[in-house]
This record gives sequence, C-alpha cells and structure tokens, in this order.
Amino acid sequence: MKKLLLSTLIVLACLVVLGSLSWAQNKPLDITFWHHEAPAHRVAAFQKVIDLFMKENPDINLKQEVVMWGDAWVKTLAALEANTLPDFQFSIPDLTLTMYKAGAIAPLTDLVKEMDEKYQIFPNQKNMYFYKNEYWGLPIMTMVMLMTYRPSVLEKYVGTKEPPQTWDDVINYAKKITEGSKEEIYGIGIGGAKNLMTDEQAYIFMASVGARFFDEKGNLTFNSPQTVEALKLYKDLFQYAPPGAEAWSWGEIELNIAAGTLAMSPYFPAVQKRFHEEFNSGDYDAANMPFYKDRKERGTITYPNEVHIYKKTLEKPGHKEAVYKFVRFMMRPEINAILTSGQEPGGFFPTTVAASQAKEYWDNPIVKRFENIHKVAIEALQNYASLYGFEYGKWVNIGMGDISGADILSETVNKVVSGQMTPEEAAKYGEEQMKKYSLPATE
Repeated sequence: MKKLLLSTLIVLACLVVLGSLSWAQNKPLDITFWHHEAPAHRVAAFQKVIDLFMKENPDINLKQEVVMWGDAWVKTLAALEANTLPDFQFSIPDLTLTMYKAGAIAPLTDLVKEMDEKYQIFPNQKNMYFYKNEYWGLPIMTMVMLMTYRPSVLEKYVGTKEPPQTWDDVINYAKKITEGSKEEIYGIGIGGAKNLMTDEQAYIFMASVGARFFDEKGNLTFNSPQTVEALKLYKDLFQYAPPGAEAWSWGEIELNIAAGTLAMSPYFPAVQKRFHEEFNSGDYDAANMPFYKDRKERGTITYPNEVHIYKKTLEKPGHKEAVYKFVRFMMRPEINAILTSGQEPGGFFPTTVAASQAKEYWDNPIVKRFENIHKVAIEALQNYASLYGFEYGKWVNIGMGDISGADILSETVNKVVSGQMTPEEAAKYGEEQMKKYSLPATE
C-alpha cells in the first residue's frame, strides 16, 4: 500500500513538472525595449508596429518603455550598473558610442549587411556605427534639420517666397523681417541654452563653414578659424531671435514656428502635423541649408535613430533571435512607413532607398501636403547631412559620446551669445573642455 502511494506521488510530481515545462514552452518570450519619443501619437505609432509584429509572432511579447532623451545617458548607464538594461534600445550615434565604451553592446554587422543588401541603407547613416570592421547599431529611422520657413512671412517682409540661398541672405532676411514687423515676428529661431537642441543647431553652422571637432585621425580640431567663423555667424543671427532664446529647447522653437512669431529656423521640419490638423494650413516649407560665402558644400545635421543590442541579451535563450526578427520587421518598407511618416511626418525619415520610395510613405496625407519638404529632406540625407564627430565613415574618437553628453558645443555657443566670451575665446574654451573626454580611436 505504501509502495503504491509512493508510486502515485512520484507520477503526480512528474506530471506537474512536465506540465510546468509545457506551460513554460508555450509562454510567449518577453522582450523589452527603450525608445525616447514621449508624445502620445509617437508612442501609439510604436504600439501599432508592436501589435502588427505580435500578430505575426504570437510567441514573442514585446513591450515598449519610454525614457526621455534628457535622461537617456544617465538612465542607460545606471541600468547597466544595476543589470536592468532592456533587451535593446533605440539610440543615436553618440549614446551608442558611450555604451560601446562601457563595454555593454554587441556588434550587429551580420544584420546590417543583410538589411543593406535587401533595402540599401544610406551610407552616411550606417557608417556612423562602424568601428573596427563591425557595425554597432542598425539605423531604423533618421532625422535631419532643414531651413524651415513661413512663405507668407517671407513674401510680406522680404518680397519673395523663395528661401535664402546663402547665410548672408539669411541675415538679410532676418533683419528685414524683425525690423519690418517691429519685432512682432522674429527673423530666426535658434537657441542659446546649454542643451542638445543648441548642439544640433550650432553644428549646422560648423558644417556650413567646414569646421570639425576632429580630423580623420581623431585629433581635436575644434579651436580653428572655421569654428570661430561659425560662432561669429551664430552670434550675428542670434540678434534676430526672440528675447529669451538663450534658454530655449525644442518645445519653444516648435511653439513659435506654429504661432507665427518665427519666420525661419534651421530645424527639424517636424511641425507639419500641427499645421495640417490644427490650422489646416500649408504655410510651412523647408529648403536645403544655405551656402556659406563661396563654399560649394552645404552643411546640416542628421541623427540616425538606430537599434543596438546588449551583450546581456545574448545570454538569454531566444532573445537575440527575437530582437533580430523584430528589427527585420521594422525595416520592411511598409512597416517602416509607420515609424517615419506615420509616427511624425517631417520628424522621422527613412534610412533606406527602399523605404524612401515606398508608396506607404508618400501616401500619407500630411506628406502629400508638404511633399516638397520630404523631397528636400531625402536629398539632404543622401548628399550632405552629417553629424558632429561622425563625418569620416567610421568612429575616429571614442570620447565623442561623452563630449556630446556634456553639451560642450552648446555651452560654447552660450558663452558667445550671452556676451561672456568672444568667438575666439569660446573656441579655445570649447576645445579645452573637450580634451577632458577626447580619446582618439585606434584600429
């Protein structure tokens, strides 16, 4: 009797174990990722992609978490320390470089090459993640700043709807508009605060005059005549920005463009949705960045938003394969359209030839209304858009992420527009600050 009871208990125990194993095998694999787009309609676009993916892949349970850009560096490094990183994260080159330096990420060379062969990734987008013969991130979508403007304001105060062709034209336009409107409308929207937004706008001026943070070997070249020229140009234009612009961030730029108190701004052409839905207006356009004096090259900033994957993810069975599957899904042109024109028309653009030609992208009603902006953006992305420290087709200075995280460029600009330093003094100051973080790359 005792033997029978014992045998029964053993059988029951085995059944429980087998049942548990079966349940575990059937349970969807949980994958968490971080991105940094907090507006509700952007979160909704991500969720739409997630839902479509999980419908095709019921064995994978995807969860998005939003981390604000201002917290991205601190929270990512803290999560690394606490061993609480997500499976993967949407990032930008300088943040990815910081995580590489921390030894946290794994190469994605095989996946980048696969997607490039299938969809043709724009070279200047993928090369921002190339180092030591490996790609450390895969660009899913990208951003680019253009010379945005209000055609009706230009026509009223300058006498033409045509955008400025040179930076001297920009100064001339800005002066006429600011003075002609008796400061009811300001000619230019640029910031002067120590923040990422000012970093972005200031780099446009550097790129326009041919200034660079580093040379091809990663040596600092910030304190140069070209940087001084860029800072002078920034200061000359800043006098036609609204009072308080020395404390502005992205929100103030967008609010003032929409409110009609700014005529022009070198900025992401990302307020199309508001013009279309709230104002039912097409009085918003964008052009290629102007030329600086006799230079034949334009300059602007692009920010490829890529995915990088953590080494810890590779240690979890099935997680790498699940992440790869989702990345492949996001790169499909019809799905990529949801994350670009579907998420924020003018805020996010494709990173591949295939996605840039996708019917789903161009059929978006906001894109149709502001079609010229999107054509100009794709042209800039393919021809001249770049990013500070990443102009050479590979990483040349491993300290760039820390330099960017410390907002040294914008701090330098702030010292000029606030009158604390001359452009010459500020260029020297900026390079001295960068020396604390500079680490020329080695192959």
